[in-house]
Amino acid sequence: MTMSLWVMVYILINGVAALPFMAMAQRDFRRLGRWSLPVALMSGALMHGHFLAHMALSWLDRGSLFTPGLAGLLAGASLFLAGAVVIALGRRAYGEVARVYGLKEDELITVGVYRWTRNPQYVGYAAMFFGAVIASGSALATVSAILFAVFIHVFITRVEEPQMQRVFAETFEAYRRRVRRYL
Repeated sequence: MTMSLWVMVYILINGVAALPFMAMAQRDFRRLGRWSLPVALMSGALMHGHFLAHMALSWLDRGSLFTPGLAGLLAGASLFLAGAVVIALGRRAYGEVARVYGLKEDELITVGVYRWTRNPQYVGYAAMFFGAVIASGSALATVSAILFAVFIHVFITRVEEPQMQRVFAETFEAYRRRVRRYL
């Protein structure tokens, strides 16, 4: 088996591991009002693991879907960098690392980049993933980016948004009406 297929197997295993993570995150939200440290660590491992695997896959499988030219490299790199900036702005708006990893759920963040998207971290990661796809022309990285986007959408709609609705009630509802989920 080629290295790119091994990385794809890892991505699929990571996706399967995300299912019990969603149940654990939901349980912690209901029981504690935030995530426990093990769930926060699992979140980081799943997210960052998928990111690293996706970047490796983009490199190892480059050119399998199309051969990127200079325009594709520049467009992909620009999208990748824009995603990194959005993530940084989202983390800055959170103010504390504990909020980034779900360990503190005491405030509805609506400032900074959160005025334009309710989920800048996920929008940023998706931009980085699809930027890598455009720059690499990888068919397998395209599958990886789509899997990421689908998982994140399910997670947001089944776990995060119901929690925000429970905790912040009308304040979240007003925010939800004012600001789009993604863009």
